[in-house]
Amino acid sequence: MSEKIDDAGDYVWKVLGTETVARTPYYDVARDRLRHPHGHELDYYVVRPHRMAVGIVPVGDDGRVLLVRQWRHPVQKLLWEIPAGAIEPGEDAPAAATRELREETGYAAGDIERLYRYHPTIGSSSQTFNLFVGQSLTRVGDYDPKEILAIRWFTRADVETLIDDGEMVDGMSVTALLVWLRKNV
Repeated sequence: MSEKIDDAGDYVWKVLGTETVARTPYYDVARDRLRHPHGHELDYYVVRPHRMAVGIVPVGDDGRVLLVRQWRHPVQKLLWEIPAGAIEPGEDAPAAATRELREETGYAAGDIERLYRYHPTIGSSSQTFNLFVGQSLTRVGDYDPKEILAIRWFTRADVETLIDDGEMVDGMSVTALLVWLRKNV
């Protein structure tokens, strides 16, 4: 590398101004006017979600994973995924993961552990995904049939096959399950 970049932030793209160009109930699109460290100015468009997201890998005492099947309109597909959703105002990520697990599967986890945290589309959005593993599961009710078509337990081999065969295409679910598989070899 020809340039030295230090941790003091000398390579920060300075925000000169921000304008919201679109609003939806779920996110805003902003145009940021920036000054690049090399001196030129540019416009950069950023999707800013109103709420961050959580996902949880529910693992039974026998090591099987509980997945949910739901329709995803943007891709016109019925998919198997991990339980996931938005963090509500005033709610922390572990509480949101607990709530989503109950709403989407009818199960509660006696133990929730942080798995991973990442930005799924870092070049265009400020979205953050917070992933958890839930264990010591107990059935406490039913899943929400308005959102979820079905729930099903999958073995480790089943999960690997879903990913290998390209049947699981949801980015949050693939990331969560690959990290979980890696940590549980």
